[in-house]
Amino acid sequence: MPQQPGLPASRARIKNRALLGLVLAALLPAVVPAQTQQPSVLHLPWNQWQLHIGDEPSCSQIEAPACTPQQFNYSDLTPANQWRRIQVTLPADLQSAPQLGLLVQGEQPVYEVFVNGQLIGGSGSLAKRSGPEYCRTILTIPSSLSRQGRLLIAIHGLGVRPAIPVPGFVPALAPLQQIQTVSDLDMYAYLCASWQHYLCYGAMFGAAFVFFLLFSVNTHLHEYFWLGARLLSLAVYRIFELSWVVNLELPTWLVIFADRFANGISAILLIEFVFAFLGRRVPWTFRAIQLLGLASFLSMLLLFPWPSSIYFPLASFTEGALPHRAMQLATLLGDLSLLLLVPGCLKSKRAEMRWIGAALIFIAFIESNRMLGQNDLPSLPQDFMWGNLDFDLRPLAYVIFAAVMLIAMTFRFRRIQDRNREVEQEMAAARSVQQILIPDQLPHIPGLTIESAYLPAQEVGGDFFQILTIPNSIDPDNPSAFIVLGDVSGKGLKAAMTVSLIVGTLRSSAAHFFSPALLLGEVNRSLVGRSEGFATCLALMIEPGGKLTLANAGHPNPYLNGIEIPTDPNLPLGLAADTHYAEITLQLAPHQRCTLVTDGVVEATSLTRELFGFDRTQAISAQSANKIAEAARAFGTGAPQADDITVLTIARTTQPQPALA
Repeated sequence: MPQQPGLPASRARIKNRALLGLVLAALLPAVVPAQTQQPSVLHLPWNQWQLHIGDEPSCSQIEAPACTPQQFNYSDLTPANQWRRIQVTLPADLQSAPQLGLLVQGEQPVYEVFVNGQLIGGSGSLAKRSGPEYCRTILTIPSSLSRQGRLLIAIHGLGVRPAIPVPGFVPALAPLQQIQTVSDLDMYAYLCASWQHYLCYGAMFGAAFVFFLLFSVNTHLHEYFWLGARLLSLAVYRIFELSWVVNLELPTWLVIFADRFANGISAILLIEFVFAFLGRRVPWTFRAIQLLGLASFLSMLLLFPWPSSIYFPLASFTEGALPHRAMQLATLLGDLSLLLLVPGCLKSKRAEMRWIGAALIFIAFIESNRMLGQNDLPSLPQDFMWGNLDFDLRPLAYVIFAAVMLIAMTFRFRRIQDRNREVEQEMAAARSVQQILIPDQLPHIPGLTIESAYLPAQEVGGDFFQILTIPNSIDPDNPSAFIVLGDVSGKGLKAAMTVSLIVGTLRSSAAHFFSPALLLGEVNRSLVGRSEGFATCLALMIEPGGKLTLANAGHPNPYLNGIEIPTDPNLPLGLAADTHYAEITLQLAPHQRCTLVTDGVVEATSLTRELFGFDRTQAISAQSANKIAEAARAFGTGAPQADDITVLTIARTTQPQPALA
C-alpha cells in the first residue's frame, strides 16, 4: 500500500485541535449543525454508498458488473472482505480546485481506497487484519482524476466491525488545504451535540471512584465495589468512544478487547451488586445468566493471527446473531434483576432507601427499553435531538442513580461508622471487665507454685479462672485454696457479662461453701434463667497437706504429672437448676504438678483442619503453662485462632514459694 501524501497539518496539530474542540464543546452550549454542506465541501453519507460482499478486484473499476448495488446498512454487514462504492459528480468549484483531498472517517479500521480504479491510500494492513480504530485519514486525489469531473470512489475493507460506529462521521471531498478544517468541524459539531453524554459519563467516573473509596474503608460492603465497577465500565466504554472522536488511533485489538469485556461483564456486575446489596449468595439461575453474558468474549478469538480460511468462518460465528443475542439477553436479565431490590427499598422506613427504589425502577426501565430497541422490538425513544443537542436518557439515568446511591450509601456508611464506634466503646468496657476477671497478679499461697497462660481468640474472651484463698482458723499461715477454671459459650461482650456473673458468684460464695461440688452448684443456680449461654467449669480445693478435691461441670479433665484424672460426666453450668456435681479426692505429693486446660488447647486446628487433640495435650501436660499454650497456638499457625486458650498449672513445693504470674 503506498504511503499517504503529506498532510496540511501535523498529527500533533490535529490532536491539539481535537482536544481544544472537546474543551470548547464542554464549556459552550453553542451549536454547530452537524454535517452541513459547506462551500467547496461535499459530504458523502454512508446511506448513499453501495455495498458488495466479496473480494473481487474489479469492484474498484468504474465499470464493475460484479458489484450488485444495494443500499448500505450497518446491520447488513457480514464478516468478509467488502467493497463500498459511490459515484460522485464534482461541482464546478471542486473540479477546478488545484488539489482535492478525500477525508475517510467512520470506516473500518482496515481498508484501502481506490478512485477511478487507482489506489490512492488507506489505513492499516489487510494482510494482518489490524489497524487504528475509526482513524480519520486524509488522502490526496490526483489532479488528473479530479479534472475528469466524475469520480468512482471504492473502499475495500475488512467487514468485521468490532464496535458500534460513532455517528456523524462520513467521508467528504474538499480542496486539500481545506480538508483538515472539515475534519475538525465535523469533530467539533459532534462534540457540541454530544457534550451531555460525556458530562454524564464523567460524573459516573467520579461516582465510581467514590464507591471504590468507600469499599476500601469497609471491605465487607461488597455492593460498593460492584456498583463502582459497573459505573466504571460504562465510563471507560465512553472514554474509548471519545478516543475515536478525537482521532487517537487506538489499535483495533485494544478496542475489541475493551468493547467485548465491557459488554461481557455487564450482567456479572449488575447481578453481583443486587445480591451483595441483598446480603445473599447469587443463586445458580443468575450464575447461568452471568455465564450467558460471557458469549461476548468469543469475539476476542479474532485477535489471534488465524489464516483467512479459519478467520472468516470464525468471524461469521463470533460476530453473528447467536453470541450477540445471548449477550443482549444476559444484559436484559441483569438489568431486570435490579427490580429484586425494589420491594425492600420501598418498604424501608428510611427515606433514602425509598429513593433508591425509585432510581432502580427508572434505570431498569431505561436499560430494558434500550435492549428491546436493539432487538427491533417495540420500545420508546430514549436518544433524541433536543434542539441541536443529542440527548440520551441512558447516561442521565445512571447519573441520577449514582447520585441517589451516593447519598444513600453515605447515610448508610455514617450509620455503620456510628455503630462501629458503639461497638468499640462496648469492647473497651468489656476489656475493662476482662482485666478484673483474669487476674494479672496471682495470689501467693504457701506451699504452692501456680502458673497461668491466657491467649484470647478475640479482644474479649470467654475463658476465666479464679484463685481464691480459704482462711484456716487452725493455721492462719497455711490457708486452703479454691482454684476454678472455666469456659463460657460464645465470645465478645455477652460472654464477658456471663463471666462477670460467674466470678461475682464465686467470690461471694467461696467463704460459705467448703467443697467444690457445693460451690459449682451455687454458681449453676445463679446462672439458670439469667444467662443465654452455659459454661463448663472445673473447681479444685487444695488443703495445706496436699489433699486435692475436684468437681467437674462438663469441662476437659485435668492432668496429674502427665496422666489424665478421670472425672464423672456432669452437665455444664446454667442448664438445669437441680444439677448435682460429684467430687473425687486425691493427694498432690510434693513436686507433683496438676494441669488444667480449656478446650481451646484440645481444639486448636491446623491449616489442614487437624485438631491438636487429647493425645498431644496429655503428652505436654507436664510442661509449664506457657509452653502448653504456645504449643497449641503454634499448631494452628496460619489458621485463625478459633477459641481462647487458657492453661493453669499447680505444683506443690516442700517450702512455701511465691506465686508466678
